[in-house]
Amino acid sequence: MIIKVLMIFFIVFLLALAYILWSHSNGKFLIYSPDENLTLKNVMRFTAVLLILVSIMGIVIAFIGSREANFITLLLGSLIAASFSIYLANIR
Repeated sequence: MIIKVLMIFFIVFLLALAYILWSHSNGKFLIYSPDENLTLKNVMRFTAVLLILVSIMGIVIAFIGSREANFITLLLGSLIAASFSIYLANIR
């Protein structure tokens, strides 16, 4: 039961991150301006969509799948967020 609660917390975190990325793709994001950098804007929106898809999959897994299957949600969500962070760190 505690694993389901923690997974729901992680999924809410992923959804919040997706919302922030999507909503800031039209304005200022940290020190960057996605309106001036079309690639950054597209990457932010693509990342947000991927995080939403992983969240939906995570909700299904949390209630239907086994405890071990929750690892898929943790792994995919973390890899997507890390990939975006690495991309953001390499913007010149």
